[in-house]
Amino acid sequence: MRLPIRHNGNYIVEFDKLTVHGREAAGGYGLTFVMRGNRQPCQSKMVIFDKSLSVSLADPIRPLLVSIPSSDRLIKCHDFPSNEQVVFETVLNREQVNALEDYRQEKDLKLNLGLRALVASGDELLSSFDCTDIALPREQWLAALKNAGYRNTLLFEVPLPATSEGLASLISKAQEFIETGHYKDAVMQCRHIVEQVESMREDKHLSASANKRAHSSERKGMTSIERLFSLREQLKNICHLGAHGTEEFTRSQAKAILGMTMALLSEPTVGFAAGQDLIEEQD
Repeated sequence: MRLPIRHNGNYIVEFDKLTVHGREAAGGYGLTFVMRGNRQPCQSKMVIFDKSLSVSLADPIRPLLVSIPSSDRLIKCHDFPSNEQVVFETVLNREQVNALEDYRQEKDLKLNLGLRALVASGDELLSSFDCTDIALPREQWLAALKNAGYRNTLLFEVPLPATSEGLASLISKAQEFIETGHYKDAVMQCRHIVEQVESMREDKHLSASANKRAHSSERKGMTSIERLFSLREQLKNICHLGAHGTEEFTRSQAKAILGMTMALLSEPTVGFAAGQDLIEEQD
């Protein structure tokens, strides 16, 4: 990264390091962009002020944040070099973060940054603008999102049985693994969820039997409940790859598998149900 502030075409300050931090904010997700670099010695006194940062998606360039004012007021230039740091703080809404995540596609986040500033020297006042593409490391971006409180929302309610502490923990872990980029681990948690529900219901044999029928000539005579049991078994088979083998999963695949797990298990005939309900269904 090379992002300078110039005066008459000459570099005064050049920023070459960027870090992004997250923090919770009211109604959104707080992000802090911190740029560090070096200031050149100046032959005459100069003051840099009114600094602002623009943030766009890099390829193709699409504006995200047009102007973020700096938290630091002035940079005073002297006849000796020094290290400099500027800080830009903003709040993104969920739609903006979701757009960034869709654009990122589980990789490093590629952005285009534009830096504007005014430079005063004597009676002269000049503006400076420069821009550059950067690739924000995936791990740093995910850490910032986590600290900002970003969490993907499941768009339906799933009633859990009274003794559901273990299930709630597994679901929470699966969501956290997706947020932090551990997609295979998230899929493995989905398998644990299905297996725990099977254990609570004591009907694992029904899934295996239904799935066997679904792959035979008997499939046309299967009831809707039998087909749901077969679907549960197929879901477990997909999740099996999260615990074994070399198969890798993308973010969208992990989200889809977690979504399917929660949607299917919210149906009482094959998913979460109280003990008495189970007895009645199986009878």
